[in-house]
Amino acid sequence: MTEKYCKTCDATKPIGDFWKGQSACIPCSKHKQKTCWGSRTPLKRLEQHLKYKYGISHAEFSKAWGDQSGNCAICETELPDLMVYDNRRRGYAIDHNHETGEFRGILCLKCNSLLGMASESTDVLQSAIKYLTARGSYAAARKKGK
Repeated sequence: MTEKYCKTCDATKPIGDFWKGQSACIPCSKHKQKTCWGSRTPLKRLEQHLKYKYGISHAEFSKAWGDQSGNCAICETELPDLMVYDNRRRGYAIDHNHETGEFRGILCLKCNSLLGMASESTDVLQSAIKYLTARGSYAAARKKGK
C-alpha cells in the first residue's frame, strides 16, 4: 500500500505524507495541533476530563481538593500540583464508584491501587487490617522506632 486516505482533507495521498499510526495527513495533523490542541491549556484539559469521564465540574473537584487540603483522602500524603504532568501522568487518581460513577474523592496512585487490588471490598481491607494487627506491620515497627 503506497497511498492512504485522509478523512480530514478528503484526499488520497502518498503514505509518506502520514505519521505512523495517524489517520490524518501531516498537514492536517499540524493544523489540528495549532487550532484545536493549542487552545487546550492544562486547566481546560482537566475540566474536559472531569466532565466527560466523571460527570463532575471543576468547581466540585476544587471543593473536594480544598476539603482534603490537597492531600490524599486515605493516607493524607500531599498530592502533586494539578497542572504539572510528569511523564504524562497526573500523579493522583480521581476516585469514583465503578458501578454508579459517583465521584468519591482524590487519591494518590498507591491508595487508588490499594482499593483496586482489594476489589473495593471492605471485607478484604478489614481482613488485611486484622492480619497486620495480629502479625505486625512495617508501619507499626516504624512508629516504635521513633
